Amino acid sequence: MSFISNIGHQLVERRLWPVAILLVAALVAVPVVLAKDAETPPPVAAVEAEIDPVTAEPIVTMASVDAVNDRKVLGKAKNPFGMPKQPKTTPTDQPSDSVLPQDADTSTTDGTGGSTTTSPSTGGPAVAPGVTTPTTPTKPAKTYDKYDLTVRFGDSASAPSKMTLKRLQPLPKSDLPALIYLGVSKDGKSAMFLLEQGVEVVGDGECDPTPEDCETLRLKAGETEFLDVVDETGNTTAQYQLDLVKIHKGETASASKASASSKAGRDLLAERSRLPFRFDVDSGTLERRPGVVGDVARTTASLG
Repeated sequence: MSFISNIGHQLVERRLWPVAILLVAALVAVPVVLAKDAETPPPVAAVEAEIDPVTAEPIVTMASVDAVNDRKVLGKAKNPFGMPKQPKTTPTDQPSDSVLPQDADTSTTDGTGGSTTTSPSTGGPAVAPGVTTPTTPTKPAKTYDKYDLTVRFGDSASAPSKMTLKRLQPLPKSDLPALIYLGVSKDGKSAMFLLEQGVEVVGDGECDPTPEDCETLRLKAGETEFLDVVDETGNTTAQYQLDLVKIHKGETASASKASASSKAGRDLLAERSRLPFRFDVDSGTLERRPGVVGDVARTTASLG
């Protein structure tokens, strides 16, 4: 006891008693802390497996060819090592020699001796001086002699053909005519036709002397007549359709142009004893002969 007492007196005299208290507290606390650590299990140390660099599986493996081909790529496949395609140039990208550059100015001299500057036009390419644009030649209009007819004539079973008919021209042909164009009436509004023997007509025209015995036929523009050619036994050998489209009146200045005719028509009329009309050269029209009404002598041409 004297030993402990001496130590205590020395600590008090040297003012070391706080240290002694801390030492005593530490001696008491150490066993307590050690007891708590012994209750919790020690952590298990991670065991690092030794890896053999020769036999170990690689972390990254090569993909098979089938797996690559089965990949679905969005968009067009691109070659990362290919050269990029250059954009194609269009003719509009090329500079035109006929267009002035935008920064070019055209200077002209005015009447006062000064100069004026005109900016270039950007509306389109300039036309070179002295160059003319080719034009399509226009087809000349068809001319007609006075009192020529535009008709449609042909077989009634098919579409008739459009044609120009001259005075005294026979239809359908000169060796086997069905009718002859004599000319126009005094007022110029009707065309007169002489029918051959054995021709029967039905339609819009007017017959003279009677519809049952038609010798001359009068037609106006826009009218149609059907003609049946009948032989001596009463059989119909041909059927025609005649459409009078237009009577040309003022295409020529001279009325004598209306006397133009075919030689075949003149020869056919020469075989007749007398016609009910005569041709007036001054007016180019037909005038009826006084005292001649119907029953005109006919030609004996065959109408087969």
